[in-house]
Amino acid sequence: MYSKEIKDKVIKSVKWNLTNAECARRIGITLDEYLLIKKSLGFKSNRSRNNIDLYNEKLNSESYDLEKGTGKIERLVSIKPKTPEEIIELLAIDTSEWKLSQYWNKQRSDKWLISALVTRIVKNKEDYLKDILNNFNPDYQPVTVIKQKRHKYVSCVLSMQDMHIGKGGNDDIIEQYFESLKQLTESVSNNYFINDLVYVVGGDILNMDTFGGTTTAGTPVENSDTAYKVYAEAFDALYKGIRFLKERCETLHIMYIPGNHDRLSSYHLVHALSKAIKEESIQWHSDYSERKVLTFNNNFFAFEHGDVNTKNSLLVYATEFSENWGTTKFRTLYTGHYHKKKTVEYITEDEITGFSIKIIPSLSKTDYWHYHNKFIGSKRAAIIEVHDYDNGKIGEFVYNCI
Repeated sequence: MYSKEIKDKVIKSVKWNLTNAECARRIGITLDEYLLIKKSLGFKSNRSRNNIDLYNEKLNSESYDLEKGTGKIERLVSIKPKTPEEIIELLAIDTSEWKLSQYWNKQRSDKWLISALVTRIVKNKEDYLKDILNNFNPDYQPVTVIKQKRHKYVSCVLSMQDMHIGKGGNDDIIEQYFESLKQLTESVSNNYFINDLVYVVGGDILNMDTFGGTTTAGTPVENSDTAYKVYAEAFDALYKGIRFLKERCETLHIMYIPGNHDRLSSYHLVHALSKAIKEESIQWHSDYSERKVLTFNNNFFAFEHGDVNTKNSLLVYATEFSENWGTTKFRTLYTGHYHKKKTVEYITEDEITGFSIKIIPSLSKTDYWHYHNKFIGSKRAAIIEVHDYDNGKIGEFVYNCI
């Protein structure tokens, strides 16, 4: 940064017995530059204290009036100062707190008596804040980073029945569907490694089952479009959704459950998807069956739509799937939309002798039938449950439609 010639002059100046300010002036650089070069060369600044007669205590004094903010400093030195900068240096005035107001020199034999009046610098709020920030040096204790241990092997259940694609007033269902997939899988992946993901489809994924816009039983319902257009919309959405989920787990299980609105059309939908998406790590459970079971170690997962009586479900599943039942400890039945005199789009649990019956919420909006029968006030939501292979359910994450 500085030439060798300048540095050599600074080295020689140490022997001149002059003030730093005078040395800097003779070399042709500023005082700050001179002090910086001296420091880089290993010389320590002594504020010209060698030029002060420290033995004459009567003529070396300081007095301050803190209330008035004034002070007087006197020093007996061996050289005659020529500039205010030299005065400040010889008297060691702290220029961050005081400014030189007046000074005068008197010769005493072969020395010079320097007298100076100083005034306290009045700072504004910004100056005080700057001083605080510059001098802020707390005793910092490093934070110990605890290495997070993830569960490498968990199974998850994502039941998304009752989407009712094509229902009147349910225009944002596809948007909510993709957002829920993104947020739920992201929440799980931040904590666990998803080994098996069970994705339940069907169960009134379509609002209608016929070209006439009715349910399987012939019940008229509110629809937003024709049956074939709604089918195509649902196919495209599930095609993208299934591929999205497969990227976020080791093995994806597609569990088809028929619903009371779309028994035939939902079967066609899932059957077509199983032919369009062929991956070895995707297991399709696309056969037509109203009750299905899947087990992972100690976990017994049962699935049905929930439009029929569930009071005898414990006996039915223990009988129909006795081998699976007997080799597991944690048993759960996931159902969808109950057509009763209460809203069923919030989760309820009823555990009986190790068997939990769960009504999973829906992303679908309320239609006129639900409004007319006062089935209102439910929260639109989707839930993904996390299960340890040996210890059962260990958590769940919820996506709420706002």
